[in-house]
Amino acid sequence: MAPYSSNHHSSPKNAAIYRCSKTSAQVYRRLSRNFLCSLAGVISLLLLSFSAQAELRLNGSSIYTDLGKDQFVASLFLETAQKEAHNIETMKSEKRMELRVLNNYSMRRWVNMWMQSISINNSRETFSESAQQLIALMQAPKSAPQTGDIIEYISTPKGGTSMIFNGTELISGLSTDVFDLLLRTWIGAIPPSTSFKEELLGTQINSRVQGLVSNTQPSDARIALVASWVAPAPALAETGPTISKTKPKSDIAIAKPTTPVVVPEEQAPVHVALQAGSDASNSPADSASKIAPTGQSATAEEAPANTEDDDIADFNVSEALAQRDYTPGVVQEIYKHISYPSRAVTKKQEGTVRIAVTIDRHGELVGLVTTQESGYASLDKAALRAVEKAAPFDALPEEMKTQLFELSIPITFRLQ
Repeated sequence: MAPYSSNHHSSPKNAAIYRCSKTSAQVYRRLSRNFLCSLAGVISLLLLSFSAQAELRLNGSSIYTDLGKDQFVASLFLETAQKEAHNIETMKSEKRMELRVLNNYSMRRWVNMWMQSISINNSRETFSESAQQLIALMQAPKSAPQTGDIIEYISTPKGGTSMIFNGTELISGLSTDVFDLLLRTWIGAIPPSTSFKEELLGTQINSRVQGLVSNTQPSDARIALVASWVAPAPALAETGPTISKTKPKSDIAIAKPTTPVVVPEEQAPVHVALQAGSDASNSPADSASKIAPTGQSATAEEAPANTEDDDIADFNVSEALAQRDYTPGVVQEIYKHISYPSRAVTKKQEGTVRIAVTIDRHGELVGLVTTQESGYASLDKAALRAVEKAAPFDALPEEMKTQLFELSIPITFRLQ
C-alpha cells in the first residue's frame, strides 16, 4: 500500500489545497517581512527624532554679579560635558547659552554689557565679519530684559545662531560665528571673573545657582508681551536675518570689510604681576556695563520696568566697530599702571576687582567706582589708582555718538 502522503498529494483536490496553503504561507511571510521592515523604519525615525530633540547636558552654571547685586544666572548646555574652553569653542555640535535675569536692565545697559565684553574677547577681524548680524541679534528684543526673563542663545551646525526670549524665537539663521562671539564673553580670555568661567566649565560649583534657577521664571504677562513682538511681516532681503519663528534653510551672507585693521592676537587672561610694585600685563580685560556715580563703591539700582528711553535702533556697524577699537586701548592703558601691593603679596591676598569707568568725549575721566570688591582693600585701591594714573585717555572716535563712554573692567590679582 502506498504511503499516505503519496496518496494525499497525488489527489488533484489535495494538490490544489497544498498549492493554496503554500501560496498563503508565502504571502504571509512577505507581509510579515514588509511589516517588520516598516516597523523597523518607524522605530529608527523615532530614535532619530528623539536623539535630535534630546535635551542638551548642563555643563555648568554661574551668577553674574555687578554693582553689588546678582544680575543673571548664566548656564551653558552642551551635547557632551567639557572642561576645556578651547574644546567647547571648536566643537561642531549644538550649544546653548541660557540667561535667567535677576535684575531689571535698560536696553542701553544690556547692549553695552555684551558689546564691550565682545570687543575685549575677540579680534577686530572676527568682530567685523559678524558685526551686522550681531547688531541684528541685539536689536531683536523690542524692550530690555526684566527680572524673571529667560533668554537663550542657541547654535546648531545647520541652523546657525538663534535667540529665544521667554519661549518665543525672535531671530534665527545667523552665522554660528555670532554665537561664538557671545560664548567668548563667558569662557574666553577674560571672563567676568575666574570663578565665573570655572563654574561654567564645571570645575567649580556655585551652591546658590539651583535656588535662583528654580525661582526665576517669566510672568504670563511677559511671555505674552514677547510673543506679541513676532508678527507676520514682508520677507526681508536675502542678506538680512530672518526674524520669525521659522528657521531659514541657509545662513545669511554678510559682506566682509575690504580693509580690516590688524590687531594683536588674543592673549591669556590678565593676572597682575607677582611682585610688589611690578606692572601688570598689557593684555585686554573683559567689560561689563552700567557706570555708577564717582565714588569708592556702588550698589545696584534696578532700571524701571520696560525702559524705552534709551532705544538702540540707531546703533550701527560703524559705531560698533569704533567702540570695539576704542575699548581695548583704554583697558590696556589701565593695565599698564596696575601694581600688586607689596603687603598683599606678603599676605598672599588674591581676588578680582571690577571697576566702572566713565570717560567723556575728550578722553577725560569723569567717573570711577568699584562695582565688585576683591575682599581686600589694598587690591581694590590698587585697581582704582591704576585708572587714575592711566587717565586722560584718547578722545572718543567720531563714530561713537555717545557723550559719555561707560566701561566696566574686571582685574584679577593672582599670585603664581
